[in-house]
Amino acid sequence: MLHRHLIPSVPLVISLFFAAICLAAAQEAPKDPVIIGAPAGAKIKKPKVAFSHAKHAALQCEACHHMLKKNPEVYSCSSEGCHDLATPTSSEERKSIAYFRNAFHANSKASCNGCHKSRKKEGKPAGPTACKGCHTVK
Repeated sequence: MLHRHLIPSVPLVISLFFAAICLAAAQEAPKDPVIIGAPAGAKIKKPKVAFSHAKHAALQCEACHHMLKKNPEVYSCSSEGCHDLATPTSSEERKSIAYFRNAFHANSKASCNGCHKSRKKEGKPAGPTACKGCHTVK
């Protein structure tokens, strides 16, 4: 008799279990805006950037945080081993994706400016591409 009542609830229990795991694993976006600064030692010539996760909610987190699945603890671009090169000393280093500035300004869809330019070219809504459009925080 007990099995007749227990068996229908097994799929529900399994579903709730997996939902709990997914919720625990999901990282919550930080409060908006996130002020993006440069790594220690970088010489900043422009104001900092206020980044809104809410305005980018349609994107997958991995579109920008490309190391998220491999190393979820590294969530900041200036984290060690990511884009932590603050002051390049050669033209090769200046072109490197490890150079902090390139994480945001490279001509690729993985960078902020590259993504904005690409979307604009495709006729899609896009963020600013001029310096003053992003660099607003004194």
